[in-house]
Amino acid sequence: MPVPESRKFASTARPASVLLSAADTHFAHARWRAALANYAAVVVACPRHLRARVRVADTLLNLGHQPEALEVYRAVVEMAARAGQPLVGLVAVKLVQLLDPDATGVADPLVERYSAGSPRLDALFAGPPAVVVGDEVGNTLTDDDTLLAAATRTAATVVGDEAPILPVLPFLSWLDEDAFVDVVDGVRLRRFSEEEVVIRQGDRSESIFMIADGEVTVHKDVDDDDGGVTLAHLRRGAVFGELALISDEPRQVSVLAHGDVDLIELRHADLLVASSSNPGVSAALREFTRERFLRNLTATHPFFAPLGKQDRHRVMEVTHVATFQPGEVMIQEGKRGPGLFVLLGGQATVKKRVVKKGDDDEPENIHLATLRGGDLCGEMSMLNDAPTNATVTCSERLEALFLSRDAFREVTAEHPALLRYLASVTDDRLRHNRAVMHGRGLFEDDEHVMI
Repeated sequence: MPVPESRKFASTARPASVLLSAADTHFAHARWRAALANYAAVVVACPRHLRARVRVADTLLNLGHQPEALEVYRAVVEMAARAGQPLVGLVAVKLVQLLDPDATGVADPLVERYSAGSPRLDALFAGPPAVVVGDEVGNTLTDDDTLLAAATRTAATVVGDEAPILPVLPFLSWLDEDAFVDVVDGVRLRRFSEEEVVIRQGDRSESIFMIADGEVTVHKDVDDDDGGVTLAHLRRGAVFGELALISDEPRQVSVLAHGDVDLIELRHADLLVASSSNPGVSAALREFTRERFLRNLTATHPFFAPLGKQDRHRVMEVTHVATFQPGEVMIQEGKRGPGLFVLLGGQATVKKRVVKKGDDDEPENIHLATLRGGDLCGEMSMLNDAPTNATVTCSERLEALFLSRDAFREVTAEHPALLRYLASVTDDRLRHNRAVMHGRGLFEDDEHVMI
């Protein structure tokens, strides 16, 4: 039998992990006063546990005490900004704006620390680890007339030192302060419970999501009789749904909440509106989209497979994106190879200039391959330190990640495993080229096609 809310309960000393579990159970069953007493006790035991503070405010709101809830949400914004947990801060910002549409300057603690140009942002810093409750002992507050005031005071007290470095806030950290405020005003807070669908496979792409708290699972064919296949688990800080930034193509997967989840949603339509009044939003959107694409490329391309996450970021720092127009030559046969290219999109052709022995005809350009997104070129010349022996020409507008000759030497000296991968690619390409040339009766044993 559920315990009536009117029944009084006494203060009890218990480990914080037990208190949090009890608080979540009470919250799920709408036992608001018991939930409040336990969440406040978690905050006393673990003052930096921001989720417990958010839940104190959520519970106060369910009890009908909006001013007290607003006070706690505002404290969470400040603490989250200082502690390097900006997504939790965004959750609190949106709740304040929802409850008090006339509130001003709510996001200021985030704007000052996380907008473009902030000297404390570090793109390689993943942020502080989540505060995990354990054996810290806390006392539940007694269910008396002081419960609401004591819980509010406890959760609204800002504690903790300022973090010396801060993680980049997805997309928003590409914006200046004015644009940051414009976009934050338009983002939405979405709160999901266990097994609720965030994205359904086949639906139109409209939004990008950032996980502020909780976990989601990514599924393929979730509506099939067997429940489909689970592809991934994404947790706090993860970003998903980027396809919406570049296309309205149907979603290729479904995303479901695993437990309670707080998400920050950026709708493409809202970003377009913000872009119309602030050109910096458009520029930031392009830069962020490209950065996300490059991160995905380095995380999934076999060339980068031997590298850990930090090393991949360091390699990216010595590369740049090169753009070529249709008909433009990337690599010229007979010249010194400029470096290694990883195609990001577009298409290029590889051709070798060949003269048949004893033939008075003009040299023939033999088509060796067509390169597309994800393909490499230039690696043979880099590995052999020899002039290129084929020409690579763009068939359409093309972008490629470029690693110069000097940068290539530096990176491969530090990570020899990259050379082993390139050697295997070279062997495969040589076999392919031999097959093409033999088919024309033109290949000689001592001839290598280097691109």
